[in-house]
Amino acid sequence: MSVFRAVLSDVSLLRDSVDTISQLIGEGVFRADKDGLSFVATDRAIVAVVDFKLDKSIFEVYEVSGTVKMGVNIDSFLQILRRTGSDDKLELSLSDDESKLGIKMIGETTRRFSMPLLEITEGEVPSPDALEFTTKMQIRTPVIEEGVNDAAIVSDSIIVESEEAALVMHTDGDSSSAELRVDKNGGLLSLTGKPSRARYPLDYLKKMVKAGRIADVATLSFGKDFPMRLEFVNPEKASIRFLLAPRVED
Repeated sequence: MSVFRAVLSDVSLLRDSVDTISQLIGEGVFRADKDGLSFVATDRAIVAVVDFKLDKSIFEVYEVSGTVKMGVNIDSFLQILRRTGSDDKLELSLSDDESKLGIKMIGETTRRFSMPLLEITEGEVPSPDALEFTTKMQIRTPVIEEGVNDAAIVSDSIIVESEEAALVMHTDGDSSSAELRVDKNGGLLSLTGKPSRARYPLDYLKKMVKAGRIADVATLSFGKDFPMRLEFVNPEKASIRFLLAPRVED
């Protein structure tokens, strides 16, 4: 008897999201419940939190008994998802007498995979909703990607600074510097709160901005020497939210 079965046509939403998660986390627990599929975990260094949700409405078929937890190796899961063709449907299933996740790809052919479920001890994970931020903005996803990738050429960290009507992302290396400034005439769509400034590690941000594949607009919240919350939301479909610890400046 199946305790979980879901059929998905838009496989790219799941595949791209798992790809981003894999950049930060090696293994974790996916949950299936009445609302959809979700994943919440911290990286090993406890510098970042990943909060992923895939709404049940995006599935052609979605059946679950209560709450089902599936501990998986993220890289192994991604390797299988990458085998889906552009026109394939994806079916995920779990039976109550099985210890493996069934993965079926339905297209011109039908292909089946199974992967073992892992016993993973879940620690307490900070909620992205638990913090109150002094600054919040909405910005076009490509703008954040540009600022992060420019800065990564120069340094291993970036200063994110909000002014009265603009966002500035800048960094200085040994002999070089990089700066991106954007206001409401450009890719900055909204800005509320008071001016803030904080420094963040670029190795994490470079991985996080890959989630921009699922949403055209990102929401960025932060404060002075405070964690950043970075959210990519495709309404009524999928969302990936991150918390990132700051590098506190002297």
